[in-house]
Amino acid sequence: MKTQIKMKNIPKILLATVLAAGLAACDADPVDTTRGTLPDGGELGATYGILRSAVSADNTVAVALTVGADPAVQQLYFEQTQPAAAAASVTLRVDEELVEAFNAANETACEVLPAANYAFPDGTTLSVAAGKQQSDPLRISLHADGLDAGTYLLPVTAAAAGESDASQTVYYVVSVREPYTDPNGYDLHDGSDFFFVFYVNTKDYQPLLAQDYIMYKMNGATSEFEWYNTIGNIINLRTVTIKYSESTGRALLDLGTDMTYVLEHTSKYIRPLQEEGRKVCISLEGGNTGLGFCNLSDEQIADFVAQVKAVVDGYDLDGINLWDRNAGYGTVEGMPETNTTSYPKLIKAMREALGTDKLLTLTVYEEPTATFWDTEATGGIVVGEYLDYAWSGYDKNTEAVQLLDPWHPDESYVSAYTQKPIAGLDPSKFGCINFPMCSQQSGDLSGDAMTMLMSWVMAEYKPNNIVVFEDLRTNLQDEYETVWDMIIPIFCTLVASDSMFYDYVNMYMYMFDNSRIWELPTGGSGYGKWLKDW
Repeated sequence: MKTQIKMKNIPKILLATVLAAGLAACDADPVDTTRGTLPDGGELGATYGILRSAVSADNTVAVALTVGADPAVQQLYFEQTQPAAAAASVTLRVDEELVEAFNAANETACEVLPAANYAFPDGTTLSVAAGKQQSDPLRISLHADGLDAGTYLLPVTAAAAGESDASQTVYYVVSVREPYTDPNGYDLHDGSDFFFVFYVNTKDYQPLLAQDYIMYKMNGATSEFEWYNTIGNIINLRTVTIKYSESTGRALLDLGTDMTYVLEHTSKYIRPLQEEGRKVCISLEGGNTGLGFCNLSDEQIADFVAQVKAVVDGYDLDGINLWDRNAGYGTVEGMPETNTTSYPKLIKAMREALGTDKLLTLTVYEEPTATFWDTEATGGIVVGEYLDYAWSGYDKNTEAVQLLDPWHPDESYVSAYTQKPIAGLDPSKFGCINFPMCSQQSGDLSGDAMTMLMSWVMAEYKPNNIVVFEDLRTNLQDEYETVWDMIIPIFCTLVASDSMFYDYVNMYMYMFDNSRIWELPTGGSGYGKWLKDW
């Protein structure tokens, strides 16, 4: 059953009230939110309260489930208009009678989610301590076992039996789908030759663009294929920023309109990538407010990490990429000065909150990461112990390809940018080149840049098979056409130790197949197949 859901008033920006209390900042003072004033209503003790989702400012939450996949875990908490004079509590329940009214109001035909497909692992009581405004969160687990593909509804309410109160009800719109399979039978490249890290800018493109990046390895002597696969082992979605709230002093996670839309439609834009084996993460960077990863207080770190965790868990993402750029340090009056301990503290706190089953990666870029080799400067934090991977962030397509190898014994091969080894990070986990997508008027794939890369490989300095590419592109009628899709095979052939440049017996070549990027959904061909459709 396919149902078109008309989500009413879904917010364009998730500037989180995402558990200012409960997840990691339970003792923080009450803060203002972007949701406005709580409505007047009946009393809970001496105040009125509202039931909140941890991942949405709206009371309608989209949840994507896949048949055979792990459950999705959401979080709920209760918020009051003012600090409670005395301890108070509410009990959650599922009210199936609200389904009919929801369908009528939203022009949907959702079925009620069966009781066997949800659970409250932490119980159903939300308690607000005296002097506090928010409860600790409770989890709700949802799974698709035994369900047909379709759309289901789970209304969770704190209203008394027989009452209907929209401010005390959260509606989970649960879409159930079968796992994605590639229509052409391509598998994801296993990483034996290259481990590809891609960025996709949701301002321009749908994340599904990554599916159509197809490469093959061919023996130049025999013309036989070694493999023919899709590529892209880690997909970092951007742009998500950290911003500053002048009214509350909080560091806020700003998903922006494009990322919010993508996350609210994970079934379409994210699950197919994950079901092919890709890890889908969001990349966090500065928001030009003067506040960034290098000047956060301990309280701001705890609050910000709690917001990030709620989004990662709520949308079942695979992790976080940190890229401290565009923060606007020193440009906004009243913002604190940067220091060398804030960023390491954030990394440590992020790892501890996300656990080891989520990826935490770092993009090395300019001053924010310059002291990560020095544990005295980082306050005793060995940064590399908390990271899964790190890689270079130097990828300007207006300059030659840059080689950033912190462990390199010969500086003659190193680019204009330098970085000492991150303390505690093994060289096998560091990507030395972030390759730019070059236009016809930019970039340099010849001369000194090519010689540098080839010399580096031939000297067996290359520490791993990590390949990082900046924002992916598709066929557009602009200055990038016919150039960008040549870069990937050129780079791979340059740095593969068994390629035609170094192995004169097998002469392996790497080729990029852009045919799927040309194929439009109508069956024809043209430009801009994967431009965003919202």
